Amino acid sequence: MKRQNSFMLLASVMLVTMNLASCKMSNKPVAETSRIGEIPEAAQYIVGIEKYDSVIDYGQAAKWLDVPAALVKDGTLDGTAADSLKAVDVFYIYPTVTGFRPETEVCDMTDTMMISGAKMVRQIQTGVFDESCNVFMPLYRQISMPKPGSDNRAIIDYVSKFDATDALDYYLNNLNQGRPFILAGHSQGASVLIALLENYMTKHPEALKRMVAAYPIGFAVTKDWLAKTGLKFAEGATDTGVIVSWNTEGPTNLKENNMTLAPGGISINPINWKRDDTPATVKENLGSLTYDGKLVTPGIADARVDTVRGSVVVSSITEKELYAVPADGAAMFGPESYHLHDYGFFFNNFKQNVADRIAAFLNK
Repeated sequence: MKRQNSFMLLASVMLVTMNLASCKMSNKPVAETSRIGEIPEAAQYIVGIEKYDSVIDYGQAAKWLDVPAALVKDGTLDGTAADSLKAVDVFYIYPTVTGFRPETEVCDMTDTMMISGAKMVRQIQTGVFDESCNVFMPLYRQISMPKPGSDNRAIIDYVSKFDATDALDYYLNNLNQGRPFILAGHSQGASVLIALLENYMTKHPEALKRMVAAYPIGFAVTKDWLAKTGLKFAEGATDTGVIVSWNTEGPTNLKENNMTLAPGGISINPINWKRDDTPATVKENLGSLTYDGKLVTPGIADARVDTVRGSVVVSSITEKELYAVPADGAAMFGPESYHLHDYGFFFNNFKQNVADRIAAFLNK
């Protein structure tokens, strides 16, 4: 991954700080026909929020960054044409790739920065799923970087109920055809996924039974959220129907502010798949992506869970300046945050874990 592309991925996390304040609703009157309803106070400054009144037609192949070619016919999607597909799908939500703008805005489906950034993410991160899954990656109108101090949790909970929910609902009802599936994302995409798990999946238990696992990587999954939703966090490498997540940083970051973390957050070790602080060595790492996107085996990262902080600590990186977040992000993530490499540091172990959880699910 080139450095400039890494910075684009850094932008993904800026939208997802955990703010547990409750969502205050606007007193502004809203037309009865409005799809967007009452806009939370936290989101009222966002330019173009009314765009969510229009519904994206996810039956059109052009509204998906990636979808199995066998399902595409004359530009539309036919979920029944699935003879050549793998047994399991992945539904993946990409991170924020639209950057800072003069005003925080809802980006159109034709936004060139969003599309090119999402394509870059497809080339890098979702490779962990390619061998095991049919990839379903919808486009969605995401928000560019918010104002500092925004109640971003309230914003995400609100906007996730539009395009992301519509895409997931269309996928499950028209494209999935009863196959087991994985839900995944990174950073802001992970926070959107967490919202979907709470607000959609828990209300569709028949679909939840087919979920092999959910991988909201790079955003805190907390004990309070698990208790509220009744969802379970992974305990090992092969349990299914569970949430699997981690947030990566170096040892000098442990006393620094890191906006990807939250009180009561949980991480699992993405090398040895343990929840305790048992360290995994570099020799156990099956393969990592370097800062410029090259796969090296064995990998370059060790891993240890800090069970108090709720992060995965990597202490083996020698060229830290090439892997830590850029200086502009240090105040938000700490000087040795490895958020950009949550997928890449553990690429082959992650890929193997996807295959292992699928096998465990299919063999139940």
